[in-house]
Amino acid sequence: MKKVLLIIFFCGTLLTIGHSAYAQNSGFGVGAIINSPTGISAKAWINEDFAIDGAFSFQVGTGISQTYLHVNALQHHQTNNQQLKFYYGLGSRFLWNDLTNDVTAGIRVPGGISYAINNTKLESFFEIAPTIDFTPITRFGFEGAVGLRIYLN
Repeated sequence: MKKVLLIIFFCGTLLTIGHSAYAQNSGFGVGAIINSPTGISAKAWINEDFAIDGAFSFQVGTGISQTYLHVNALQHHQTNNQQLKFYYGLGSRFLWNDLTNDVTAGIRVPGGISYAINNTKLESFFEIAPTIDFTPITRFGFEGAVGLRIYLN
C-alpha cells in the first residue's frame, strides 16, 4: 500500500510541475514506471525518431531483495495525432537477487505507445516486451508496464 501511495504522490507531483510547458521529442525525461518493473524510468532523445530509455527498480521482501535494470534503443513512428507515437526497439535487462546471489541477464524487445500530454512537459507510455534470459538459465517471458515522465529541458 505504501508503494502505491508513493507512486500516486510522485505522479501527482510530476503533473503539478509540468503544467506550464510543452512535451517534446528531444531532451531528457525522468519519471515513474509501474508493473514490471516498478521504479524509476528515464528517456534521452538522440534525434526526433530515436531515443534511449531505461528503468531501474529495487524491491525488498521478506528474506529477499532484488535489483532490476533495463536499457533500450527505441525507434519511434509518428501517427496522424501529433501527440501519439508508436515505438519498438531492442534492449538488455539485468536482475540480481540476494537470496540466490544470481544475476539474470537477457534481452528484451519492447513495443509500445507514448502520448505527449497537451500543454505540458509530460509523456505517458504503455509498453510490452518479450524477454529472453540467458543466465543463469535460458527462459522466455514477458514484461509490461505503464509510466509517466517529465522532460527537464
